[in-house]
Amino acid sequence: MKDVYESKDRKIVPFLLTQESVTFLGVRKSGSIMFFRFSPKRECDELVNQFSSRKAPLVQPKDLLDAVDTFKDRVFEMKDGGNNYGNNS
Repeated sequence: MKDVYESKDRKIVPFLLTQESVTFLGVRKSGSIMFFRFSPKRECDELVNQFSSRKAPLVQPKDLLDAVDTFKDRVFEMKDGGNNYGNNS
């Protein structure tokens, strides 16, 4: 799927989870690596560029902390045997 942005970055993923302009599609596992999938790719690319250049949209602290928890929960679920969780490959 061309319009999918994938990341395993522990800083980028929670940030993208807070953004209303992108949709979280699920998780794809490749070996021991988990990729979090978002759409649309163009919007994700723009947000990641803004994030990297410190020009990203402001995020409510509670929203960001909730997103970090979600990221960690998904990682632990996959490590604990939920290998098919959110698998959209």
